[in-house]
Amino acid sequence: MDWAAGESHLPEFLALNPNGKVPLLIDGEVRLFESLAINYHLARHHAPSLWVANAQQESLATQWLAWGMGELEGPHDAANRSKAQIDEVRLQRSLDALRAVLGEQAYLLGETFSVVDLNTACLLLRPQYQKIARQDAVLGTWFNACIKRQALTAAMALG
Repeated sequence: MDWAAGESHLPEFLALNPNGKVPLLIDGEVRLFESLAINYHLARHHAPSLWVANAQQESLATQWLAWGMGELEGPHDAANRSKAQIDEVRLQRSLDALRAVLGEQAYLLGETFSVVDLNTACLLLRPQYQKIARQDAVLGTWFNACIKRQALTAAMALG
């Protein structure tokens, strides 16, 4: 897509994604334009090893996916985009929720990597979080395992 030429705002693209942004996934009759929804859909329908094992885990997955949006993408990311100072106290409180779970188990839903870890670790790849996530006594092991996965390193190599 040629961003400079405004291709994301052409009527044919807007018909697929009214936001005029990337990402966009068309999977049969399903059309999705939010990365979180795309990852959730792909795991559920095309990567069962990344999907949840049961209804209880699906509820926990929804909780963590909402947590990521509300606690990391919300207040802290808004501060980062505006170049304002991140509220370190609030960020640490937010990360305490992760620490509580990851201090007891390898991944957010138990002992197996899932779409929830994928999404949450990708949020922590943002510059304002990366150093904290890599060096944190509890988060570091989990975060480093998540970001060293072959699929993520291959995707990041693409630029």
